[in-house]
Amino acid sequence: MSRLWRRSTHRLAHLVLAVALGAFVYSPLRTDPTAVLAVQVGLFPLLALSGLLLWKGAALRRRFRGR
Repeated sequence: MSRLWRRSTHRLAHLVLAVALGAFVYSPLRTDPTAVLAVQVGLFPLLALSGLLLWKGAALRRRFRGR
């Protein structure tokens, strides 16, 4: 798996998660307690983690490559 393909796939996943969060915010699902819990426990942490990995992923890979 090349780095370009991995980063493109990761970016696509991040965008899909962002679209799902946006759809949640602007839909009637935000009043459903089950949907709110799913966003708070699953969707938002995954979105934040994927954003951090897109931002600092190369530095983390460099740091842990030597170990």
